[in-house]
Amino acid sequence: MPAVQQMLTRTGRSVFATAALVAVVAALASLYTSSGGASRESLIAEMLTNFIFVLGMQVFIGNTGVLSFGHMAFAQIAAYATAVVAIPLAAKVKALPDIPFGLDTVHFGAFGATAFAIAITLVVGAVFGIAVCRASGLAPTMITLAALFVVEQVVKNWSELTRGAGGLSGIPRLQGNGWLWVGAGIALVVAHLFQETRIGRFAIATREDELAAPALGIRLFTARYAAWIVSIGLIALGSSLRAQSLGSVNPKQFTLDQGILLLVMLVVGGMRSISGAVLGTVLITAGTELFRQLGDPQRLDIERFPDLFLGGTMLLVMLLRPGGLLGDRDLAGWLRRRMYRRPTAEPVTASPGTAVLKASEIEVHFGGFIALDGAGLAVRPGEVVGLIGPNGAGKTTLFNVITGLVREQGGRVLLGDDELTHSNPVQVARAGLARTFQNLRVFKNLSTRENVALAALVSARHRPHRTRVDVDTLLDDVGLGEWADRQAGTLDYGNQRRLELARAAALAPDFLLLDEPTSGMSDQESLAMVNSVRTVAARIGAGVLVIDHDLGFITRISDHIVVLNEGRVLAEGTPAEVRANPQVAEAYLGSSA
Repeated sequence: MPAVQQMLTRTGRSVFATAALVAVVAALASLYTSSGGASRESLIAEMLTNFIFVLGMQVFIGNTGVLSFGHMAFAQIAAYATAVVAIPLAAKVKALPDIPFGLDTVHFGAFGATAFAIAITLVVGAVFGIAVCRASGLAPTMITLAALFVVEQVVKNWSELTRGAGGLSGIPRLQGNGWLWVGAGIALVVAHLFQETRIGRFAIATREDELAAPALGIRLFTARYAAWIVSIGLIALGSSLRAQSLGSVNPKQFTLDQGILLLVMLVVGGMRSISGAVLGTVLITAGTELFRQLGDPQRLDIERFPDLFLGGTMLLVMLLRPGGLLGDRDLAGWLRRRMYRRPTAEPVTASPGTAVLKASEIEVHFGGFIALDGAGLAVRPGEVVGLIGPNGAGKTTLFNVITGLVREQGGRVLLGDDELTHSNPVQVARAGLARTFQNLRVFKNLSTRENVALAALVSARHRPHRTRVDVDTLLDDVGLGEWADRQAGTLDYGNQRRLELARAAALAPDFLLLDEPTSGMSDQESLAMVNSVRTVAARIGAGVLVIDHDLGFITRISDHIVVLNEGRVLAEGTPAEVRANPQVAEAYLGSSA
């Protein structure tokens, strides 16, 4: 029942946010068209289809952070798919006498043509999406751009299906803007709901940090591919409605310039915010029309005046508000925070597991450099093991091997009976190892609670056998309860370190792996971190493997210490035994004493 209630709450919140945004835009549109003619109605129709396009782009670009210049390619596919099944048969025979695939006998009404266009576009988009979402760096953007050029040439040259550069006309036109308003409402609800879903929140995590997200068990490809599919579906909806609103389709409607215009709308309003996408669409559509009229020969007689407006607006926004006019502010997000009620579940303390984490005979070579030469360690359930050594000893490399970030050339990593050798970070996290990073990797644009809740979502699906601790309880344990709704990037350094700890703990792991958790902290903050680590580890029943240069911190927190030097284990034992070892003193402290 709680899951059903949560679903109803999310849906209700999305519908309410959509209704509020549509009501505001509708009021502005009514005010604008009350003293004008058909041209003003046409501008509203253009704005509404722009809404759907921009929201479609927001679902992918805004949630994943992957820039796309090629969404207009799929808009073009949808528009032509609509045309070839919506044009009456008699007119189709004249315009496309050699149309293939038996389409000369196919005719759908408005609803059927829209559904057909969305289906065809999703099939094509799904194929392209595999390449887009598997690539990294600049490659995804270039793949989308290539898709635009390829589709444009196919449309212009496949005259039997598209009638070439001349386009197609005779599509039965929608009467009025009613269906466009419905389409805009659907797009808003879908965009809101996607951000509320588990996979949508995972997509946002991949946007925030491509390294930290897999370390929490989030697959980059899966989350981004889901965002891509939803995005393409909305683009197809908007394009089909535009084709039926205009009654014709032409390649000039789907150029790179048009795609950039829509991207400007998204960026100006704030690409991470659905409310920002709506605001940007209204402002840019209205501003472009205003400057078009001002640039007419009867007035200022300035060529391409709208381009000047677009360029100037983008320049001002990038200089003054790089995150867009609304930044991360969003009506649905505000509602989510206002409606949040802390669960009444009783705090729990989990018992330690039974699996032992063991890395043995690990070898890692970077070219001719030997980073690890037979290193290994073991961490028993509920135990705190410190890993120390001079700079370059191989501590972080061993951490990265255990957590799947670095591929070993020899040795094994085991978690109980589970073989983790050669596993990737997602598999390692889901198996029961959660880590923090030497360099802070919190999701800065998300709230403190949202950071931890993302890991809790993974544990609910992939760690059901472990006792899971409430998100707010974990935040209280690390002293962040009062900052739960605060944006993580605005926390001070020490609190961001504690947030990383709470987020890792929310994964319900068997072991916490902490990479220099007190780096950059004062002595007082280090003492507080000792208490936080022990409290959280006891709460979730996890063992701890920790790297740190602060010997005071390591000796206070560790039950057992392993010393690395030049890629090998130099010594290990209790803190007292390690302190008394002369080899450790010589290697670590640079002393023969």
